[in-house]
Amino acid sequence: MVIRRHPLGVGSVVLVVLSLVAAGLWLGRETASAATPGPDKIVYSQQNGKNGTYLQYVPGDGSKATTQAVTGAGGCATPNTTNPVLAFSANYYANGYAGTSTPAIVGAYNGRTGVCQIAQAWSIDVNEGLVFAPGANALTTGRQFSSAVLILERNDKTGGTLSGQLVERVAGVQVGTTPFTITGASGTTKTIDTGLVKSGFDSIEVQVNSPSAASLSLVGPLSTFTFGNKLCPGDSITTTSTGGTQTSGEVTATFNFVAGSACKTYTFFGASSTEPTSTNGKYVNLVSSQLAGAHMTATFDWGNFDYCRADATVDPNVPPCPTTWVEFGDGVYHPQTYCAAADPNNTTTPWCTKTRNVDYRTVTYIDPNTQLSVTKTVAHITETWDGWGDIGFKYR
Repeated sequence: MVIRRHPLGVGSVVLVVLSLVAAGLWLGRETASAATPGPDKIVYSQQNGKNGTYLQYVPGDGSKATTQAVTGAGGCATPNTTNPVLAFSANYYANGYAGTSTPAIVGAYNGRTGVCQIAQAWSIDVNEGLVFAPGANALTTGRQFSSAVLILERNDKTGGTLSGQLVERVAGVQVGTTPFTITGASGTTKTIDTGLVKSGFDSIEVQVNSPSAASLSLVGPLSTFTFGNKLCPGDSITTTSTGGTQTSGEVTATFNFVAGSACKTYTFFGASSTEPTSTNGKYVNLVSSQLAGAHMTATFDWGNFDYCRADATVDPNVPPCPTTWVEFGDGVYHPQTYCAAADPNNTTTPWCTKTRNVDYRTVTYIDPNTQLSVTKTVAHITETWDGWGDIGFKYR
């Protein structure tokens, strides 16, 4: 989710929360309360010989990997394994990818994986789609990928440039597309990387667009599916922006997972002091999966603002300090409310502000127009929040 602030009038702001999909782009430094492990991964390693084809779940914390044998069986037989970490499925689009699909069978043979609807059984042809998703295994069920790197091999001999795409989805809704081309003869391989998909995705489909007789297969040795980071009860994550001016300062945000029934995935966490879609550049975003009963707290140091009044006194010469407004996925902007602790039964406004502090600082900077040193007083704003459910904050 995302919270954004933007002016409603002089000194007013709006804070917007959007579910799952990030609304802007920036880079932020991320740290944790302890050494931050790398992301968990699944490696689909297609091999021939006695070792066969296997799946490998590789924990990011360096603990022992889980390896699973996969039965391909040749021909039209969806690869299977007991309690898999990676799920296989396939679709057939009789009227093209813009139309509806029907389920198809996955084919795996001789180190190649494809769809069985159109010969060959181990190739992906135009209007076929090969789908991968987190498996039903307890290590992976309910989680989301943040990126994938797939190795594709061209099978057809039509010549010219083959074009296709990877389609990333969440709960069946498309959230990203990674187009690709393969130029070269049959047997040419190419590694396709989705890069970070900020929303995360719980399935990825390989599609082939053209030419009409084009086909390819997923091949080895190391196609990789990377999960979003895990945030578990007791964990804290912190991010700080870069690029702020001496007068605006940087934005720092910390989220604490106080209590919950399980860990949850987050695919992006960042802060910005120069976000171009934000009027004042302030922006913090945590993109995370929903988890019922997750109790979270957050601390925000929004940096500096032009001089403003922190109290309710009306002064025509000094605007009031900005109010924080929040949208909880319902399309309505709610002004921040204050509380000693958030109410877990309040589903309308599940987050509230516990403390808000405005202190006044003197900063000195060089005026870009006159090149003279200027001293001014700014308002430095910090807040603490308490809430239930997943939320990210965008200050605009």
